[in-house]
Parts: sequence; structure tokens; C-alpha cells
Amino acid sequence: MAAVLSIPVLGLGYFWDDFVFLARVQSHPLAAFGPEPGVFYRPLPRALYFWPLAGLGSSGAIVAHLANLSLLAVSIYLLVSLARDLAGDRAGALAGLLFAGLGSVAGLVAWASGSQDLFAILFSLAALRLRGQGRIVASGIAMAAALLSKETAVCVVPALVLWDWIVGKKPARIGAGILAFGAPALAWALLHPGLRALASRGFEREPRAYVGFANLAVSEFHARHYLLALLNAPATPGAVAGGPWAIVGAAIAIALAGLFLLPRRESPEPPRAGLSLPRAALLAALLTLPSLALPALMIQRWAAYFVCMPALGVALFFGVLLARVPLVLAAGVVAAYVGLGFWSRQIDTPGQDSLTERSFIDASRAIGEVEHGFRSLRPVFPPGSQVLVSVASSGLLGIDGTVHDGQALRTFYRDPTLRTLRPERRLPHPRSEFLYRITGARDVVEIDADRGSFRSSGANPDTEEVRAITRTYTRGLAATGEADRAARILGRLAGGDETALRSYDLRLAAMGLMSQRNTAGAERLLEEAPPITREYALYCVSKVLSEPTGNAGLDSCAYAAFGVSFSDPGAIRALMELYYASQFVPQAVHFARRLQHLAPGDSESAAILGELR
Repeated sequence: MAAVLSIPVLGLGYFWDDFVFLARVQSHPLAAFGPEPGVFYRPLPRALYFWPLAGLGSSGAIVAHLANLSLLAVSIYLLVSLARDLAGDRAGALAGLLFAGLGSVAGLVAWASGSQDLFAILFSLAALRLRGQGRIVASGIAMAAALLSKETAVCVVPALVLWDWIVGKKPARIGAGILAFGAPALAWALLHPGLRALASRGFEREPRAYVGFANLAVSEFHARHYLLALLNAPATPGAVAGGPWAIVGAAIAIALAGLFLLPRRESPEPPRAGLSLPRAALLAALLTLPSLALPALMIQRWAAYFVCMPALGVALFFGVLLARVPLVLAAGVVAAYVGLGFWSRQIDTPGQDSLTERSFIDASRAIGEVEHGFRSLRPVFPPGSQVLVSVASSGLLGIDGTVHDGQALRTFYRDPTLRTLRPERRLPHPRSEFLYRITGARDVVEIDADRGSFRSSGANPDTEEVRAITRTYTRGLAATGEADRAARILGRLAGGDETALRSYDLRLAAMGLMSQRNTAGAERLLEEAPPITREYALYCVSKVLSEPTGNAGLDSCAYAAFGVSFSDPGAIRALMELYYASQFVPQAVHFARRLQHLAPGDSESAAILGELR
């Protein structure tokens, strides 16, 4: 049934973090097992899983989906086996069907990076089942593997420690459970680099970060909608257009057939040695509540797939409960639950930045369009090429992060030697270099900055957009020692500009010459540049410094080029306030510190520094 329900997502490509993990194992396969940037450490899925996929390029996505489906199948088998061991065949079958019918589960198959959750779920279930069989050492090893797959797996530790007491086994070996599971989990938490970093700031969220506690209102909102997702209840009910309803019909038919063909090896009454309903509720609470609270409190972005781990406890409890009711009633509940789950997959969820199956589909489609655009313009890049790409804002589609952080072109072209950078961050002396703009319509535009020409994979772009990217590129040229070339390009742009932009272009060119101590050339350009207002000058400086190059000496020339004094408290305050309001944290901190230097004890800059640390 889970396989049938996953059919609509098997054709998706890679998106978002998939490219980050692929690029990591492409560049440094062994180092990928080491500490990671950020607050997570998940070497099993992020390194071991993506390693064999890295050489397959974009076509590896179907392999990833099938691998995830296999992980899901094994997880369902382990859940069925666990529930069967505790409460009989019917409880096992019902628990498995309920988990497979959870609307969010298909999202783990849809996203290659869902392997992190699937590995954590699989190893957690293996640990629980081995614990039930009394194989405590093997269970501890499985739990360690779960912790190295995803941090949420730590929520299973209390159930493992208290297992004997929960199931009523006597004598209850709680001390052995603490030693086998509690001590390793504590050591893992103390050694985990990301957890230590979070703890150092009191588990509070940093500005613009999505991990860490923000406020109770956000957590309550998320928790409420996670509970709805566990019940397959859409947060925003509405009509569904064009859903492949034959799939859900087939899935329900499979579920009902399985239930009615289940060999009736049990009596209608639950077995005397089976898990009682109160004990099943206790076990379910230990598996569900911590793993539900953790993302609600600590992750500031709602994601439907976060309910898959808590769903293990819910499926287990309702499997035990429904095993005690007439089979027809149980079958009706399963059919309704599966139908609701499929319906909820088609409906928008609260929050524009929520991660759902629909957002996965949109992201996959968007990056597929970008890949097609690159390939239509450039079927092959020379090995070792430096590809400079500017990306229009794409919101939750995440194209900028996919292209730059994920180095997506390495996967597109199966070439780990390609380097994708932002135009202002170019490196000197590339073997070959290409400049691109990805527009808001996901068209790819190749720009020849020296000739002032371009070609597009789709519609003709706005020429001002192309000129803006060319200006950014010239700052990258100047930062890497090619100020004269940058000045020539900017001079050509200035010839077609209106007054304000002409002044901006000439002053950018002067910045480059200043950085190379060509004072006479810079002065000539500044004399040609039309005068600008103080407000426009501050805007130009903020625009330059919001996209710093790798050359601080060049960037600092912006003050002289635009006539702004770095010792003017009023100018520094205006820049600080602008960056603070725009959530440009490093720049806001930089100017707040500068203002403290110019005006010691200034209350506004002190407050900003206190907030942003």
C-alpha cells in the first residue's frame, strides 16, 4: 500500500539539500563522514547514502526514490513485527497500514534527503524490536545508528530505557536500560558539535536561522498543526483538483483485502499475554510526545514529514486499539484514514514556508527547469570551469541555495571540477569562466560582459537586469586584480545610463582603481561622475557592502568613491539601521561596533549588539 501511495512522487528529481549532500561526497568522500557545518551531524544518510549516488548525476534521483521506498518498506515490516510481538497479528497489520497511510509518509520517498528520517525510523524500530527480544546489546547498536541518522531519534531512548516496566516484564531491568541506552545517548549529546553550539546560546534561535527556540506562540501553532497532520486532517480544507484518485482507491483496496485475508490465528479476544491498552498508550506517549515536541519547539519552519517519527507511536496504539473492535469497523477506520491522508497531500498547509509534498513537487520542477536551461545553452562545460551565477529571488523554491550551496551544476554535468560562485565572489585566473543570470521565470541567461551581449534559454530578459548583474561581475573582477577590465566594462555601461546610474557605474569603476592605487585614474572617473545626494550615496554604499567581495580593501573604497565618511556617526547610524531592518546581521553588527567606537555608550547600537551578540 505504501508503494502504491508513493507512485505520484517517484518521478521527482533532486532538490534543495540533496545537492548539498551530493556535492559534499563528490568533493571529499571521506571527509563527508566528519563534522558538518551547522547544528546537525548525520553521517550515515548524508555520507554513506549519497556516496553511491554522486556519480549518477540527475538520473540518480529515481534510484534515490526507490532506495527510500525500500527503507520505508523495511520500516513498515519492523513496525508490524513489533506490534505483532506485543499484541498479535491483527494489531501488527493495523499498525502497519495506519503508518503507511499517513499522508506525510510519501514525502520521505519524494525527497532523497528524506533518507535521514527513514534511517532514523528504521534503526529506532530495530532497536525497539531487539529490546523486546531481550537483545540489549544489539538494540544499543541499532539505537546508536539511529542517533547518527537524525537527532530526533534520541526521543526513542526513554522508551528503550523503560521498556521492561512498560510491557510489564518482571523483573524490570531499568538499570541495564540506563546503562545500555541512557549513557551512550548522554555521551552522544555531549559530543555532538551542533548540540553543543545550540546549548551555548541557551537553545535560542539565531537571527535568520531556523533551528532554535523562538517563542511559545510559534511552537503552539506548529504543535497544533502537527497533531492535525498525525490525524491526516488537512489544516486548510478545500477542494482537490486533478488528484490521481485511482491511486488512493487501489491503496484502500489493498488495505481492505489484506485485512480480510489475514489468517485468523487469534481468538476474537486479545491474548492474555498481549500488551494491555493502558500500557500501549504509555508506550505510544513515550514514542510520540517527545518527538512531536522537539520540532515544534526547536524548528521554526513547519514540515509535514516531521510527523513521521511521532506517527510510530500513534500507529502502534491505534493498531492495538482497533485489534479489539470488529474487523469491519477497523477496516472502515483504515479506509477513511488512508483517504484523508491522500486528500491532505493535495491541500495547502499553513505558512508560506511550510515544507510539504506540494512544495517538494514545486522545487523539483523548478530546479528541473533550471537544469534544462543550462543544458540548452551549454551542453558541456570545460573541466575546471568557474561558473558565476546570479539568481533572482525564488522564495521557498530555494534556487539560489541549490545552485550555490548545493553546487547543482556538478550534479547536472556529472563533473565535480565545476565551481559555481556568485559574480562578486569570483576567484582569479580561472581556466574558463562563464557568467549567468537565472531569472524569476527560471530562464537561464548567459552574459558576455565584455561585449555586452547575452542569450537566453527562454524569453528575452529585462536588459536592466542583465546590466545589473554585469555591474556585480565587475566588482568581482576588480576584487581579483582586473580593475582595468572592470573599468572598461563599467565605462561602456555608463555610456547608456541615465544620470544617477551613470554616476554609480563610474564610481564603481573608481573603486576598483583606488584599490590598485591608481589614484589619478580614480580621480578622473570621479570628476566625470555626476553629483549625487547624500541619501543616494548611502544607498549605493549599502548596496555595495550588502554583497561583499573577497577583497575587503576594495569594498572599503566604497566610502571614498561615494563621498561617505567612515567617521561620520550619522552615516554609520543610517547604515546600521538599514542593515538591521533588512536582517543583514554581519553588516548590522559591523556598523553597530563602529558606532560604539565613534560614540561610546550609544544606546541604539548597544541594543543591537546585545540582541545580535
